[in-house]
Amino acid sequence: MCSWRRLAAVALLLFVPVPARAQLTASGEITATFGGRDDTAFFNYTDYEHNALRMFRISLAGMWQPTSRVAVLGEVRSEDVQSVIPYALYVRVRPLAGRAFFIQAGRIPPVFGAFGRRLYGAEANPLIGYPLAYQYLTTMRPDAIPATADDLLAMRGRGWRTEFPVGSPTEAPGVPVMSAYRWDTGVEAHAASRWFDGSVAVTTGTLAKPLVRNDNAGWQASWRVAWKPIVGLAIGTSMSHGEFLARTVTDLAVVPSSTTYAQRALGFDAEYSRDHWIVRGEVIESRWRVPALASPYITSPLRGTAGFIEGRYRLGARYFAAARADRLTFSRITGQRLFGGTPTPWDAPVSRIEMGGGVYLRRNLTARAIVQRNWREGGRVRDRTFLSGQLAYWF
Repeated sequence: MCSWRRLAAVALLLFVPVPARAQLTASGEITATFGGRDDTAFFNYTDYEHNALRMFRISLAGMWQPTSRVAVLGEVRSEDVQSVIPYALYVRVRPLAGRAFFIQAGRIPPVFGAFGRRLYGAEANPLIGYPLAYQYLTTMRPDAIPATADDLLAMRGRGWRTEFPVGSPTEAPGVPVMSAYRWDTGVEAHAASRWFDGSVAVTTGTLAKPLVRNDNAGWQASWRVAWKPIVGLAIGTSMSHGEFLARTVTDLAVVPSSTTYAQRALGFDAEYSRDHWIVRGEVIESRWRVPALASPYITSPLRGTAGFIEGRYRLGARYFAAARADRLTFSRITGQRLFGGTPTPWDAPVSRIEMGGGVYLRRNLTARAIVQRNWREGGRVRDRTFLSGQLAYWF
């Protein structure tokens, strides 16, 4: 199959029939977040192994539009003054003039869900922390798997550093239900009307494991449809299915080549805004299938269900207040050595409440502060409260 570079080149050749004056735009954001350390619980650890409540991030984005139908978009980020991360790079083509329809190819925005589709950096998030579904690291890994149910239960609450007997022998973080810090690589199409909009995509990774290069010869298909019945209200549903485990793991596990070990997800989201209010909610259920290798066997897909509701209220032209309630739960499995053979969630369920507010110091400069409370039914530390502040400047 051709590479994404070749695919982008083909799109340019097909849809750029008439030269036009190119347009170049650029923007950026600098965010400094200050908070306490989270060295033992890692409730806010991200899949880049940073603390979401204690981070310095620089983001630069640009768009080059050679014609009215074609644009090239990209974004790079640096977190905590470390390596530069290519967050996005894709070609957008509008093949039909005057129609709300486009095709994108490259490292593209997510199709699934609502939170990850918000496009304005810190401004897209009314608080500082991220919803559990998009940030909290479960014990699931694409490069290492448990051989038994006891192997998995022994890692409960240790998504920040897990180890399993099959696959990579190195301790490493697990994955969230859906990553908000990485975009996947593939092709998507989007169409919109007054009442509906929909997107469909084929990508190399999955929600939890976005990739640049395929590591298992599988693909993910995902889609989302949103209904907008009245002004200010949007209701969406999403689905995805993609091969999750890396080939290095399935080769070691000696499983049939015809068997797939996928991540499947179903999501529902809603948003309503009126006057000074905006309220959003989202539910995501993800299922991972892993090989049943030894007794006690893991025979059913491992399910994780996350949901949150958040709201923001504008107190005036400059001030706002916000809050979010969050919950992440897991299906039960049965071990032999651990928990007395009682069915137990395969990872430790966690809850979070975050409240705070902010002020626009200037049109493009905000300051905000939050308090975040976490509870977890397992792990080394069962609960933690964090205070965090943030300055965000964009241009």
